[in-house]
Amino acid sequence: MTYSTRSQSNWGDLEALGRRHISTLPRYWVTRLYVALSSFASIVVIWNEPEALTHRLISQSGAPGWWLVALLAVVAVAGIVDVVINDLLPDHYRLECAKRYRHLIYVALSMGLACMCFVFIAGSGGWFRSLVTPFLIDASFALFIAFLDLFQRHRGRS
Repeated sequence: MTYSTRSQSNWGDLEALGRRHISTLPRYWVTRLYVALSSFASIVVIWNEPEALTHRLISQSGAPGWWLVALLAVVAVAGIVDVVINDLLPDHYRLECAKRYRHLIYVALSMGLACMCFVFIAGSGGWFRSLVTPFLIDASFALFIAFLDLFQRHRGRS
């Protein structure tokens, strides 16, 4: 079996590992997993805790707010599934569509979180609340992840 100097595996650089296939995971998988899990956890709190301020603000917004929460939950689950299947499982388990459009998952997650911030600010009379800070941080990281994914993909083609 011949090995190229540039690995086709998504598990890292085989050359640096002495040509052994061991689990050195791709870059940024922890960050992708954190952002998707954090977003999903926030949505679970919104959905299941009627006493939470986030739940009350979404309830004030009516059906569009709940549609946003549901859509954001779907996108967060897609991000979690992408990381688990494409990054953590062995190479023969692949979800090509999620890997190919990974950047769109995180752009959608970023946009959804930013919209959630708007709903929270609008629901509280148009004033900035410190409640939106974790959502803004997750939205920024999701956008940064999308940028890094596109950058690495473009860099790999040249």
